[in-house]
Amino acid sequence: MKQLINYCPVHGYEQEVNAYADGMKGYLKNNKLDGIELYVYQQKPYTSDYREESIGVHLKYWPYWLDFWYGNQKHLNENYSDKKQLQEYYLGAVNQEEWLQIIRNNIKAALAVNPEYLVWHVSNCNLKEIFTFDFFYNDAQVIDASIEVFNAVSECIPDNVIVLFENLWWPGLRLIEPGIVDRFFCGLKKQNVGIMLDTGHLMNTNISLSNELEAVSFICQTVENLGMYKNYIHGMHLSCSLSGSYQKQSCKAVPEGCSMTEIMHHVTSIDQHLIFKESGLKSLIECIEPSYLVHELFYDNLAELSVLVQTQQKLLLK
Repeated sequence: MKQLINYCPVHGYEQEVNAYADGMKGYLKNNKLDGIELYVYQQKPYTSDYREESIGVHLKYWPYWLDFWYGNQKHLNENYSDKKQLQEYYLGAVNQEEWLQIIRNNIKAALAVNPEYLVWHVSNCNLKEIFTFDFFYNDAQVIDASIEVFNAVSECIPDNVIVLFENLWWPGLRLIEPGIVDRFFCGLKKQNVGIMLDTGHLMNTNISLSNELEAVSFICQTVENLGMYKNYIHGMHLSCSLSGSYQKQSCKAVPEGCSMTEIMHHVTSIDQHLIFKESGLKSLIECIEPSYLVHELFYDNLAELSVLVQTQQKLLLK
């Protein structure tokens, strides 16, 4: 099992990395890590060279995309009154084929670091639904459209690079319905595919969870319920998100004059990306047996991340 961290080479982090002897390699060695899962959200490769350290790459994703894919102009106008803003959201694309080419370009930028795996989100949620949870599209509709998109671009992914599809708590691949998981993988043309199990995202689907031990039990039971698809789980984004109490008390309406700050506060109050602090992680690892374990956490600086990772690493033995 390779242990990784999530990393995006933004200016502040890069300054910290350069302060370490041997740069990122030195940081990883100090924290007993095998590499990074690099965020690649752009169309061209980074100028920083992380080919040696990048075991995996997290591709760009669009939380809201199904209306664009289906050409539902009425819904698009309701979510984006400014056409220019809508076009900017899809990086200049105005139709399916232009958007598919942007996705291909992103994949090519990701492949420039020679990763072993790519991470692909499977979900859909618009701005209103983030707050209301009153979703227009169901899991099956998101799954079917995701199959169409992936199959349209999968030819640019080499056979030796596995694509790991990540679960979220919004409609799509939530992993709580084995039939939906089967429907998804049966529709894909590419053979080298699997699941990146995000523990926090899965916890967000169960608002009755009150502690970490309950969460670990729920995750393991959900995985066992997948049957043969349990063996598709090759990676795990490890973080804790006991957001049930917040979800229960949060107002199920979009705040008036909602700002991006309010949106991000709401989303991160649900998807918390905290560390686990209690025992039980050893049983979780034994249940899932991931090839890749990513400590996917929120952090302000690399020094803080070191403390968080080392705390969580100790629990892997308990």
